[in-house]
Amino acid sequence: MATFSTPRRFYLLKRLSAAALCDKAIAAVWRGKQEGEPGDELPSDFPARNELAAAGYTTGADLEGADADELIDYAQLTNRQAAAVIAAAAAL
Repeated sequence: MATFSTPRRFYLLKRLSAAALCDKAIAAVWRGKQEGEPGDELPSDFPARNELAAAGYTTGADLEGADADELIDYAQLTNRQAAAVIAAAAAL
């Protein structure tokens, strides 16, 4: 089960939930809060970096506590990609 281990991650998951409900205004508020929190950008060679960024995962803090199901649902990753992301995130 995915967890809220950082404020940045909490805001990201609120943002993704609002987007899933097609509430663009609320999603934008949560995005602003997420992006206002510190976090080190994912390395350029990070697995599935483009897919993650498109879904809102741009820093290591966004991935702390993420599980494969979450990444498959929100970032549209395959099982293999999600496993690679989780392994790479653990090494950050």
